[in-house]
Amino acid sequence: MNKGRKGKGVPSLGNIPSGLPVIVTGASGSIGREICRALARLGVPVIMACRSEARYAQTYGELLREFPAFDADFLPLDLNMSSSVTEAVNRLKGVRLAGIINNAGTMERHFSLSADGPETTMNVNYHNTRLLNQLLLPQIAPGGSVVFTTSLTRRRWGTRHLPATVTEESFGQLRSYSLSKAWITRFAAGFASEGKKCGVRVNCADPGVVDSSMIRMDRWFDPIADIVFRPLIRTPRNGAVPALRALLSDETSRIYTLRASLPLNK
Repeated sequence: MNKGRKGKGVPSLGNIPSGLPVIVTGASGSIGREICRALARLGVPVIMACRSEARYAQTYGELLREFPAFDADFLPLDLNMSSSVTEAVNRLKGVRLAGIINNAGTMERHFSLSADGPETTMNVNYHNTRLLNQLLLPQIAPGGSVVFTTSLTRRRWGTRHLPATVTEESFGQLRSYSLSKAWITRFAAGFASEGKKCGVRVNCADPGVVDSSMIRMDRWFDPIADIVFRPLIRTPRNGAVPALRALLSDETSRIYTLRASLPLNK
């Protein structure tokens, strides 16, 4: 059985185009901040895509104190609205990119429909994340890299047909989240073929269960499960490592975890 490749640390910075920015969505969140911190340490320019300019300013200020040469710009982006995605892409017209780390995501506790129509978790994690990358692929320089965030929860769907929509009757917090991750992972596999045509690598990152705002939205573990899983929760810094490994890898069509990687179709 192929258990995946083991790997230590983060690959060489030479695997992405020098001097060009990397977009990080959800840049002001727990994991996003650590991704930006690592890129700042490496001297990579960052476009910090966030819903809140105030939270961007707070995060940027924190990183600038730590890395005075940190080069970052704010990109307003709300992945629950397709109009925000198209506005963001218009702002980036003519900008060449080294890559995109699709870090933003949500796991809604209660059913709600987005203004676009689909259920909110699916809209953010799949529909508009897909749209953003489809629109920006032509602007990524050859040798660039795209990273999608997946989750082990995708495996509950296996290889079977995925429901196209989430209704109020079919909604469940973890069900909708796992479905969105199954969809974005399958999309990434096809998108990797598109990327290969223009010299862009496409990989996924699985951060594991991370102590982030997402799992603090509401208690979604029951008390006993909380006791069992709490010791397994990773720090945001460890949660950022798979995304960095995926971004800087010289391979494509793989899923990166903290210490290993496996084919994207697994």
